[in-house]
Amino acid sequence: MAEDKKPSGSRPKREEPEVEEAVIGSAMPVQVVSAVKEVKAALPRAFTGARKDAKKFLREVLIYVALNPKVFPDDRTKKLFLLSYITDGPGEFWKNDKTDLLLAYDTNAEKVTWTEFLDDFRTSFEPLDPTLKAQLELKDLRMKERADEYTYQFTYLAKQTRYNDTAQIVAFKRGLPRSLALKIMTRPEGAPTTIKDWMDATILFDESYKQALEYGKTWDEEHGGRKPQRNFRKKEDVAIKQITEIDRKEYMSKGLCFRCGKPGHRIRDCLDAPKKDERKQEEPKKLTREERTFSST
Repeated sequence: MAEDKKPSGSRPKREEPEVEEAVIGSAMPVQVVSAVKEVKAALPRAFTGARKDAKKFLREVLIYVALNPKVFPDDRTKKLFLLSYITDGPGEFWKNDKTDLLLAYDTNAEKVTWTEFLDDFRTSFEPLDPTLKAQLELKDLRMKERADEYTYQFTYLAKQTRYNDTAQIVAFKRGLPRSLALKIMTRPEGAPTTIKDWMDATILFDESYKQALEYGKTWDEEHGGRKPQRNFRKKEDVAIKQITEIDRKEYMSKGLCFRCGKPGHRIRDCLDAPKKDERKQEEPKKLTREERTFSST
Protein backbone atom coordinates (compact mmCIF):
# COMPACT_ATOMS: atom_id res chain seq x y z
CA MET A 1 0.00 0.00 0.00
CA ALA A 2 1.39 3.32 -1.02
CA GLU A 3 2.30 5.75 1.69
CA ASP A 4 0.00 8.73 2.12
CA LYS A 5 1.49 11.90 0.76
CA LYS A 6 1.63 14.97 2.99
CA PRO A 7 -0.72 17.73 1.91
CA SER A 8 1.01 20.53 0.07
CA GLY A 9 -0.36 23.09 2.50
CA SER A 10 1.16 21.54 5.58
CA ARG A 11 2.85 23.85 8.08
CA PRO A 12 6.67 24.11 7.91
CA LYS A 13 8.64 22.39 10.56
CA ARG A 14 9.04 24.64 13.60
CA GLU A 15 12.66 25.41 14.33
CA GLU A 16 13.62 25.22 17.97
CA PRO A 17 16.16 27.75 19.31
CA GLU A 18 19.65 26.37 19.37
CA VAL A 19 21.17 25.75 22.76
CA GLU A 20 24.90 25.77 23.16
CA GLU A 21 26.37 22.70 24.80
CA ALA A 22 29.69 22.12 26.45
CA VAL A 23 31.22 18.64 26.83
CA ILE A 24 33.25 18.18 29.99
CA GLY A 25 35.51 15.16 29.57
CA SER A 26 33.39 12.08 28.86
CA ALA A 27 30.45 13.38 30.82
CA MET A 28 27.10 14.25 29.34
CA PRO A 29 26.71 17.52 27.46
CA VAL A 30 25.86 20.42 29.76
CA GLN A 31 23.75 23.33 28.59
CA VAL A 32 25.44 26.71 28.88
CA VAL A 33 23.31 29.80 29.36
CA SER A 34 24.88 32.57 27.30
CA ALA A 35 25.51 35.81 29.17
CA VAL A 36 23.65 38.97 28.25
CA LYS A 37 25.73 40.95 25.80
CA GLU A 38 26.54 44.47 26.87
CA VAL A 39 26.29 47.43 24.56
CA LYS A 40 29.76 48.69 23.72
CA ALA A 41 29.81 52.02 25.50
CA ALA A 42 32.44 53.96 27.40
CA LEU A 43 32.62 52.91 31.04
CA PRO A 44 32.43 55.61 33.71
CA ARG A 45 35.70 57.16 34.80
CA ALA A 46 36.77 56.59 38.39
CA PHE A 47 35.34 59.04 40.92
CA THR A 48 37.38 60.14 43.95
CA GLY A 49 34.72 62.25 45.63
CA ALA A 50 35.69 65.64 44.20
CA ARG A 51 32.59 67.83 43.97
CA LYS A 52 33.62 69.33 40.64
CA ASP A 53 33.56 65.86 39.04
CA ALA A 54 30.38 64.51 40.65
CA LYS A 55 27.92 65.60 37.97
CA LYS A 56 30.13 64.31 35.15
CA PHE A 57 30.60 60.95 36.87
CA LEU A 58 26.90 60.51 37.56
CA ARG A 59 26.05 61.32 33.94
CA GLU A 60 28.46 58.64 32.69
CA VAL A 61 26.97 56.05 35.04
CA LEU A 62 23.39 56.85 34.00
CA ILE A 63 24.28 56.65 30.30
CA TYR A 64 25.87 53.23 30.70
CA VAL A 65 22.98 51.88 32.78
CA ALA A 66 20.42 53.21 30.29
CA LEU A 67 22.21 51.54 27.36
CA ASN A 68 22.39 48.18 29.17
CA PRO A 69 19.04 47.63 30.90
CA LYS A 70 19.35 43.82 30.75
CA VAL A 71 22.68 43.92 32.56
CA PHE A 72 21.09 45.78 35.48
CA PRO A 73 17.77 44.02 36.15
CA ASP A 74 17.22 45.58 39.58
CA ASP A 75 18.18 48.59 41.70
CA ARG A 76 20.70 46.56 43.69
CA THR A 77 22.93 45.87 40.67
CA LYS A 78 22.75 49.52 39.62
CA LYS A 79 23.84 50.69 43.06
CA LEU A 80 26.76 48.26 43.22
CA PHE A 81 27.83 49.27 39.71
CA LEU A 82 27.99 52.94 40.70
CA LEU A 83 29.80 52.16 43.96
CA SER A 84 32.42 50.05 42.17
CA TYR A 85 33.71 53.15 40.32
CA ILE A 86 34.27 55.23 43.46
CA THR A 87 37.96 54.95 44.33
CA ASP A 88 40.31 56.27 46.99
CA GLY A 89 39.52 59.73 48.25
CA PRO A 90 36.73 61.49 50.15
CA GLY A 91 34.14 59.32 48.41
CA GLU A 92 35.59 56.05 49.73
CA PHE A 93 33.91 56.38 53.15
CA TRP A 94 30.50 56.88 51.57
CA LYS A 95 31.16 53.97 49.21
CA ASN A 96 32.24 51.55 51.96
CA ASP A 97 29.18 52.29 54.08
CA LYS A 98 26.74 51.69 51.21
CA THR A 99 28.60 48.67 49.83
CA ASP A 100 28.78 46.82 53.15
CA LEU A 101 25.02 47.15 53.65
CA LEU A 102 24.18 46.00 50.14
CA LEU A 103 26.50 43.00 50.26
CA ALA A 104 24.97 42.00 53.59
CA TYR A 105 21.49 42.27 52.06
CA ASP A 106 20.51 44.77 54.73
CA THR A 107 16.74 45.21 54.74
CA ASN A 108 16.79 48.98 55.00
CA ALA A 109 19.43 49.29 52.28
CA GLU A 110 17.39 47.08 49.95
CA LYS A 111 14.33 49.29 50.43
CA VAL A 112 16.16 52.36 49.11
CA THR A 113 15.15 52.87 45.49
CA TRP A 114 17.57 53.74 42.68
CA THR A 115 16.16 57.27 42.52
CA GLU A 116 16.59 57.78 46.27
CA PHE A 117 20.11 56.39 46.04
CA LEU A 118 20.99 58.93 43.31
CA ASP A 119 19.55 61.77 45.39
CA ASP A 120 21.73 60.66 48.30
CA PHE A 121 24.78 60.73 46.01
CA ARG A 122 23.95 64.23 44.74
CA THR A 123 23.46 65.56 48.26
CA SER A 124 26.77 64.06 49.37
CA PHE A 125 28.99 65.08 46.46
CA GLU A 126 27.51 67.66 44.11
CA PRO A 127 28.18 71.38 44.82
CA LEU A 128 25.87 72.94 47.38
CA ASP A 129 25.18 75.87 45.03
CA PRO A 130 25.29 74.70 41.39
CA THR A 131 24.34 78.17 40.14
CA LEU A 132 27.27 79.86 41.87
CA LYS A 133 29.62 77.11 40.68
CA ALA A 134 28.51 77.64 37.07
CA GLN A 135 28.93 81.42 37.39
CA LEU A 136 32.51 81.03 38.63
CA GLU A 137 33.37 78.58 35.83
CA LEU A 138 31.82 80.91 33.25
CA LYS A 139 33.91 83.80 34.56
CA ASP A 140 37.12 81.84 33.94
CA LEU A 141 36.05 80.39 30.58
CA ARG A 142 38.20 81.54 27.65
CA MET A 143 38.18 80.74 23.94
CA LYS A 144 41.18 78.64 22.91
CA GLU A 145 41.51 77.02 19.49
CA ARG A 146 37.99 76.93 18.06
CA ALA A 147 35.05 79.30 18.37
CA ASP A 148 32.44 76.54 18.11
CA GLU A 149 33.94 74.69 21.08
CA TYR A 150 33.89 77.89 23.11
CA THR A 151 30.23 78.56 22.28
CA TYR A 152 29.23 74.99 23.25
CA GLN A 153 30.98 75.27 26.62
CA PHE A 154 29.54 78.73 27.19
CA THR A 155 25.97 77.64 26.40
CA TYR A 156 26.22 74.67 28.76
CA LEU A 157 27.37 76.83 31.68
CA ALA A 158 25.15 79.81 30.88
CA LYS A 159 22.00 77.69 31.25
CA GLN A 160 22.97 77.00 34.85
CA THR A 161 23.86 80.59 35.78
CA ARG A 162 20.36 82.06 35.28
CA TYR A 163 21.96 85.09 33.61
CA ASN A 164 19.79 87.20 31.32
CA ASP A 165 20.80 87.98 27.74
CA THR A 166 22.71 91.15 28.62
CA ALA A 167 24.77 89.48 31.34
CA GLN A 168 25.55 86.57 29.03
CA ILE A 169 26.84 88.95 26.33
CA VAL A 170 29.19 90.60 28.84
CA ALA A 171 30.52 87.21 29.96
CA PHE A 172 30.79 85.96 26.37
CA LYS A 173 32.84 88.97 25.21
CA ARG A 174 35.15 88.62 28.19
CA GLY A 175 36.14 85.14 27.05
CA LEU A 176 36.94 86.14 23.45
CA PRO A 177 40.39 87.12 22.18
CA ARG A 178 40.66 90.93 22.14
CA SER A 179 41.18 91.16 18.38
CA LEU A 180 38.15 88.99 17.63
CA ALA A 181 35.87 90.89 20.00
CA LEU A 182 36.89 94.25 18.48
CA LYS A 183 36.37 92.93 14.96
CA ILE A 184 32.81 91.84 15.79
CA MET A 185 32.00 95.09 17.60
CA THR A 186 33.18 97.23 14.66
CA ARG A 187 31.65 95.26 11.81
CA PRO A 188 29.73 97.35 9.22
CA GLU A 189 26.27 96.27 10.37
CA GLY A 190 27.08 97.08 13.99
CA ALA A 191 27.67 94.97 17.08
CA PRO A 192 25.28 92.06 17.74
CA THR A 193 22.46 92.72 20.21
CA THR A 194 21.64 89.18 21.35
CA ILE A 195 23.79 86.38 22.72
CA LYS A 196 22.80 84.13 19.81
CA ASP A 197 23.95 86.75 17.28
CA TRP A 198 27.22 87.12 19.19
CA MET A 199 27.83 83.37 19.00
CA ASP A 200 26.95 83.20 15.30
CA ALA A 201 29.24 86.14 14.48
CA THR A 202 32.09 84.65 16.50
CA ILE A 203 31.92 81.33 14.68
CA LEU A 204 31.62 83.09 11.29
CA PHE A 205 34.64 85.35 11.85
CA ASP A 206 36.73 82.53 13.30
CA GLU A 207 35.97 80.15 10.43
CA SER A 208 36.62 82.88 7.85
CA TYR A 209 39.98 83.65 9.43
CA LYS A 210 41.00 79.97 9.47
CA GLN A 211 39.94 79.56 5.83
CA ALA A 212 42.04 82.60 4.87
CA LEU A 213 45.07 81.12 6.62
CA GLU A 214 44.55 77.81 4.85
CA TYR A 215 44.24 79.59 1.50
CA GLY A 216 47.46 81.47 2.22
CA LYS A 217 49.32 78.23 2.86
CA THR A 218 47.95 76.71 -0.35
CA TRP A 219 48.90 79.82 -2.34
CA ASP A 220 52.46 79.74 -0.99
CA GLU A 221 52.83 76.07 -1.91
CA GLU A 222 51.53 76.66 -5.44
CA HIS A 223 53.80 79.66 -5.99
CA GLY A 224 57.02 78.13 -4.78
CA GLY A 225 56.96 79.15 -1.15
CA ARG A 226 57.07 82.47 0.61
CA LYS A 227 58.96 85.40 -0.83
CA PRO A 228 62.15 86.26 1.06
CA GLN A 229 61.83 89.21 3.39
CA ARG A 230 63.60 92.33 2.19
CA ASN A 231 66.28 93.86 4.34
CA PHE A 232 65.11 97.37 5.18
CA ARG A 233 68.22 98.47 7.07
CA LYS A 234 69.66 101.74 5.85
CA LYS A 235 72.45 101.49 3.31
CA GLU A 236 74.81 103.56 5.39
CA ASP A 237 74.36 101.23 8.38
CA VAL A 238 75.23 98.24 6.20
CA ALA A 239 78.22 100.07 4.75
CA ILE A 240 79.58 100.93 8.20
CA LYS A 241 79.23 97.31 9.28
CA GLN A 242 80.99 96.09 6.15
CA ILE A 243 83.84 98.60 6.60
CA THR A 244 84.49 97.66 10.19
CA GLU A 245 84.51 94.03 9.24
CA ILE A 246 86.98 94.55 6.35
CA ASP A 247 89.70 96.55 7.96
CA ARG A 248 89.11 99.07 10.73
CA LYS A 249 92.80 99.74 11.28
CA GLU A 250 93.30 100.76 7.65
CA TYR A 251 90.59 103.43 7.89
CA MET A 252 92.05 104.75 11.13
CA SER A 253 95.59 104.89 9.74
CA LYS A 254 94.44 106.85 6.68
CA GLY A 255 92.09 109.10 8.65
CA LEU A 256 89.01 108.05 6.69
CA CYS A 257 85.44 108.53 7.85
CA PHE A 258 83.76 105.31 8.89
CA ARG A 259 80.50 106.42 7.23
CA CYS A 260 81.45 107.85 3.83
CA GLY A 261 85.07 106.70 3.54
CA LYS A 262 86.37 110.25 2.82
CA PRO A 263 89.23 111.93 4.72
CA GLY A 264 89.17 115.22 6.61
CA HIS A 265 86.39 114.69 9.13
CA ARG A 266 85.15 112.35 11.80
CA ILE A 267 82.05 110.14 11.64
CA ARG A 268 80.04 112.44 13.91
CA ASP A 269 80.70 115.37 11.56
CA CYS A 270 79.91 113.42 8.37
CA LEU A 271 77.51 115.25 6.04
CA ASP A 272 76.08 111.93 4.87
CA ALA A 273 74.73 111.14 8.33
CA PRO A 274 70.88 111.07 8.50
CA LYS A 275 69.12 113.87 10.31
CA LYS A 276 67.95 113.31 13.85
CA ASP A 277 64.26 113.06 12.94
CA GLU A 278 65.06 110.42 10.33
CA ARG A 279 67.07 108.17 12.61
CA LYS A 280 65.43 105.11 14.06
CA GLN A 281 65.37 104.77 17.79
CA GLU A 282 68.05 102.13 18.00
CA GLU A 283 70.81 101.48 20.45
CA PRO A 284 74.02 103.30 19.42
CA LYS A 285 76.64 101.10 17.82
CA LYS A 286 79.36 100.22 20.28
CA LEU A 287 82.86 101.20 19.11
CA THR A 288 86.11 99.59 20.09
CA ARG A 289 88.61 101.44 22.27
CA GLU A 290 90.73 102.25 19.22
CA GLU A 291 87.72 103.67 17.35
CA ARG A 292 86.69 105.84 20.30
CA THR A 293 90.26 107.20 20.58
CA PHE A 294 90.41 107.96 16.86
CA SER A 295 86.99 109.66 16.82
CA SER A 296 87.87 111.99 19.69
CA THR A 297 91.13 113.20 18.11
